[in-house]
Amino acid sequence: MCFKLWYLVISIILLINTIIVTKANAAEKVNGFIQRELDLDRSDTPKNILVGSVIGGANHLNPIFEVCKILVDRGYKVKLAAPGNFTATSTLYNSIPQTIIGDPPDSYASSEYRKMFFNEYTFKSMAYEQMMFHQRYLEYFNKYLEVYKETKPDLFICHYVRNEACFDLAWKVKKPVVGFVSNTEFFTALPPFISDPMMGCHVNMENETFYDRFICAVVQPLRFDWHFRKNLNYLNARRVEVGVSEHYDIRGRITNTLFLVDSFFGFEVPSAWPPIHQEIGPLMPDIFPDLSSELDLFLSVHPRTMYIALGSFVYTTLKNYAILLQSALELINSNILDGVIWATVRFNESELPSTFTLSTGDVIPTSNILDNLYPHIHVTKYAPQFAILSHKNTKIFLSHGGASSSHESMYTATPMLVLPIAFDQPGNSEKLELSGMALKLSKIDLKVDDIVSKVIRLTNEKSFKMNAERMQVLIKFNSKRKYRGADLIDIVMNLAEREGIRNENGELEVDNEVLLREWITPDSRMGFIKGNYIDVFGIAMIIGLVLTSSLIYGLYKVIIFAFKKWALRNRNSQEGSSKPKNE
Repeated sequence: MCFKLWYLVISIILLINTIIVTKANAAEKVNGFIQRELDLDRSDTPKNILVGSVIGGANHLNPIFEVCKILVDRGYKVKLAAPGNFTATSTLYNSIPQTIIGDPPDSYASSEYRKMFFNEYTFKSMAYEQMMFHQRYLEYFNKYLEVYKETKPDLFICHYVRNEACFDLAWKVKKPVVGFVSNTEFFTALPPFISDPMMGCHVNMENETFYDRFICAVVQPLRFDWHFRKNLNYLNARRVEVGVSEHYDIRGRITNTLFLVDSFFGFEVPSAWPPIHQEIGPLMPDIFPDLSSELDLFLSVHPRTMYIALGSFVYTTLKNYAILLQSALELINSNILDGVIWATVRFNESELPSTFTLSTGDVIPTSNILDNLYPHIHVTKYAPQFAILSHKNTKIFLSHGGASSSHESMYTATPMLVLPIAFDQPGNSEKLELSGMALKLSKIDLKVDDIVSKVIRLTNEKSFKMNAERMQVLIKFNSKRKYRGADLIDIVMNLAEREGIRNENGELEVDNEVLLREWITPDSRMGFIKGNYIDVFGIAMIIGLVLTSSLIYGLYKVIIFAFKKWALRNRNSQEGSSKPKNE
């Protein structure tokens, strides 16, 4: 009896629910509207993603893992293959498993790297660094292959820097691949009005002379190509050893690959990018480590503080470190600043001089500074950078100009004094200076007077803070685009499911040449001459020259004919007037 009563109650509830739903649907139809589906059915979409990097480190991996967190929430399984123990030690991404493919590059401490960091950074330096990684190509390729066999990823996300092995493996096993890069230099064909300081040029050639534009658009690219040809030949020989087809683009297998760029226009010089290259930056975490009580107290009592940090990879000369510290002391002693926080990540402080003598004659023992006994300078190995920059009392950021540091400074509207060391930093420093929120220094000719004068400008001229706030508007709106990055990867996965074919093992294989044909511009398939319409415009110019020449020749013949007629008539007139009258 009790069971029948419960059955009756449930039946009535179901009947009432059916009537309500029916009435709701009828109301929708009466009003003439239906609800569109907001998402695709991902139940059959491949789910395994492998993220590959040979550099590792938070600065390179944090941005793409902001996108990966969204993909994980959507049901994807993400795994990292990179040097070091990144995800296990990360507070934000420790839920993502990692296969460690060796130690982080230790070559940054080598004598050759010291030369590169201490001397001018050029494309020759870049070629040396590239060859160092090419010599480990087989090692990286085989380690990626082991991870691939273990995890069977359906898609690769490859960090671009020195990571040819990741892209090559994806193409070899016919899996879709998405590239990730932090800046635009050299991964895509840029217009001739954009260059880079490592080429001996400027990032924006708009106002340069004809000679400089010719050198930077024609001569330097040819030198660059010639210098990197040896590296490419070496790499192709290694590719053959692992059964990967040779590839003759110095930039790598990027032609038909979707690239997500951790940057934005405003920071980058505006130009037309192909649809297959998408700017989704800046990719920044939603939360950052907070200030320690010690740092919070220091900032609260120093309303004019400068924060100094030169990154976690690069370093400069001992002489330059001494100049930086001397400058900090002079700025404090002159009451231009009242506090300095210095993060000395890769610097051995014990190599500094034992004392510093100020322009006023005061002598400051170095040990007092390093032990934080000097009240106006706080020295620390690691610092919560974003929290420091967010504090209202941080007025200037003296930085190496790395991508992450630049983004954080723009986000917090902190004017910058940039001391670029290598890699993308010289280019970033020029972009920051062009934005009007920064001034740059020279690692080759670093001087105390130059630092002091530029700090005075940054603190006294309101334009630097105003331009920093303008950049803050751009970067805050653009920082929401990590969901766009996840959507783009989602698109690639769904297209792979519909475009791919199953091999004898039931694994999905794709043709990366055509997978993303909706984003691949026709000129990439037409070749240089047809793709740039050189044949059409060439013939048009020839036709124009022929027509113009014919017109000029015809006009010339008419003029000659008219001149001859005029001369003949004039001569006849003269002859007629010269005859005697009796004749």
